[in-house]
Amino acid sequence: MTADPTHTATPVGKISLLDLFTGFLMIGLMGFGGIAVSAQYVIVERRKWLTSKEFVELFGVCSILPGGNFLNASVMIGDRNQGPLGSVTCVGALLVAPLLILLGIAMVYDKYSYLPDVRAATAGGAAAAAGLIFGTGARLAKGISPSIASLVAGMATFGVVGVARWPMWVVVVCVAPLAIGWALYNGRRA
Repeated sequence: MTADPTHTATPVGKISLLDLFTGFLMIGLMGFGGIAVSAQYVIVERRKWLTSKEFVELFGVCSILPGGNFLNASVMIGDRNQGPLGSVTCVGALLVAPLLILLGIAMVYDKYSYLPDVRAATAGGAAAAAGLIFGTGARLAKGISPSIASLVAGMATFGVVGVARWPMWVVVVCVAPLAIGWALYNGRRA
């Protein structure tokens, strides 16, 4: 299912606590291998809380903040709609199911981690996770119409993080302000 890029998002403050809870519980349950695709499906396509563009912009801001990307987004979406209680509701709903699943898996893994098949499965899971990261990036890229400047900023970020292996905090401090400044400059000229 693809999102309709022309749909309008739910007005801010109109999402109930119960809807926030059930939406973020669903995201937490569906978020195997990375939560961005599940979150995009629930928030944009199914619940229509945000447009594709709004989601990508929110995820971009949350990605440069310290902490988990989507934990940050859940706090922001919850606060926009129901204040601090909305933030707590979203974070709690997002974390409760994965926490219980992880505890169960950790207990089983602790008991059987010495087996060669379990070690092989763990290595295979790591390779699949890398593929999910690339797939998530490609899916999120569909929601934006990048300018030449944003493509240059993205390639520069990929180069210094992926190739040159700079620490992420250095990239955020150096590249993000340049990209934001360029976007502001272009916005004023338009």
